[in-house]
Amino acid sequence: MKLTGPQIAAAISLAGLTREALCKEAAIAKNTLINILNNTGANREATIGKIRNILEMYGIEFLPGEGVRKKDRLVETYEGEDANRKLLDDVYHTLRDVVGGEVLIAGVDESRAIGDVDETFLNAHIERLNKANIKERMLIRKGDDHLTVPEDSYRCIDAQFHNPYPLYIYGPKLALVAWAPARRCTIIHDEAFAESARRLFNFVWQHAERLNIPPDKKGNR
Repeated sequence: MKLTGPQIAAAISLAGLTREALCKEAAIAKNTLINILNNTGANREATIGKIRNILEMYGIEFLPGEGVRKKDRLVETYEGEDANRKLLDDVYHTLRDVVGGEVLIAGVDESRAIGDVDETFLNAHIERLNKANIKERMLIRKGDDHLTVPEDSYRCIDAQFHNPYPLYIYGPKLALVAWAPARRCTIIHDEAFAESARRLFNFVWQHAERLNIPPDKKGNR
């Protein structure tokens, strides 16, 4: 579905964003956005796609016939090749303004994650987490030495208890990731559910083993 300028303008307003804030998030010039809103200029589809992704992150749903509305954010599902990227974007946008923001991830397989979102995107994601002072704690399978962040961000559990389908807990949300038969990320926005999962994660974390991987065995970002 092709978006129009008035539709994007309505979505910006509904999302509670200023045009300046959207330009900053999308890394585009103000004149570029003005051209898109006026349906003028050589508007690149990639730029409009980036704007769409940001607005959808703020809970906007685009409807046929130039309509827009706020989505029901209790349960949201991303599917397809970019599902995991959208999840990581949601992690960042949810926690970036939270003091002491932290994302907990159980069932981590870093080698698979790198292959899924590509190393360039993953490095950029880690960098923006660091800039926003968002910490990560991850539970991985014992023997997995594919590390992308400092060793103290991980603890390991026996393979028999390792779930190959990652669980993310961040802020008031928890998310489940399925790799097959197709990529799918389901996000539940419920503070009570997230807190319950967080307590279980912390219990496992306290009883999991610290990593002790020789430097020459650690994965390189």
